[in-house]
Amino acid sequence: MLEDVDEANGPLKVIPGTHKGPVLSHHAGGVFCGAVDPEDPLFEQDKAVTLTGKAGDMTIHHVRTLHGSAPNRSDRARKILFYELARADAWPILGASSYIHALGQRGFWADLQDRVVTGAPCLTPRLANVPVTMPLPPAKDNTSIFKTQASGGARSAFA
Repeated sequence: MLEDVDEANGPLKVIPGTHKGPVLSHHAGGVFCGAVDPEDPLFEQDKAVTLTGKAGDMTIHHVRTLHGSAPNRSDRARKILFYELARADAWPILGASSYIHALGQRGFWADLQDRVVTGAPCLTPRLANVPVTMPLPPAKDNTSIFKTQASGGARSAFA
C-alpha cells in the first residue's frame, strides 16, 4: 500500500480458502465480466475479510482466492502497487500464443529470463489437475478490469 487504506477508500476484500474450492462463474450475459454474481449460492460474502493497512503494508493472496473491492467513497486515492508472481514452471494457458508471436521466440525467451526473480526458467510446464475456466468471450471493453466489469454487465457484491 502506497498510502493508508481504510474502509472509506474501498479496500480489497478476500474470502479465505476459496482458492481451494470450485471456480465460480465470472461471466454475465454470455461474456466474461470479471466478477462473480453476488447471487451465486456458492459465493459466501459474509466470510469476506477486509484488507486495510498503513502505507508500506503488504497483503498476499493466491490468484484463485475470491477477491474484490467496494467503490472508493473517500476523497483520497487508493494507491496500491501490485506485484504478480508465479513459479517459473507455471506457463500461461491463455494469451501465450499471441504473446510469443508478438515478441518472436528470441524475444519471448529473453523476456522469460528477465522476469525470473529467483531460480531459472523452466521448459517443463507444471500441469496440475485444477479447475480452469477461460475468460472468453471478452466483454465489449476489456481495457481494464473496471471497464470489463461495466461493459460485461457485472453486478458488484461490495457496492
